[in-house]
Amino acid sequence: MNHVKLNLSCPAALGEQIVEYLLESGTLEGGFTSLPGHGHGGDFGAASLAEKVRGRVHVLTIMAILPEANVAPLLAALKGRFPSPHLIYWTEPVRQFGDFT
Repeated sequence: MNHVKLNLSCPAALGEQIVEYLLESGTLEGGFTSLPGHGHGGDFGAASLAEKVRGRVHVLTIMAILPEANVAPLLAALKGRFPSPHLIYWTEPVRQFGDFT
């Protein structure tokens, strides 16, 4: 089975809503990791005054490893629930995945 790493990045407030959705929906049974960070880019329309001055916005990045076949349905569900130009995603191939049990 091929796995991919799905990365989601969005403003922190939206990220918290997405985390709640992922936890409640059980979509990512294997779990996921979320990390706070700063986004740098050209679209600061939704940024606070302080974020505009600093030149960065607070973001949440969510990372999950999942079967490749599950990516498209999850992205479609997220797009339907959170239609936002500030919710960005990308995928990466995973060559190996497992634990040490």
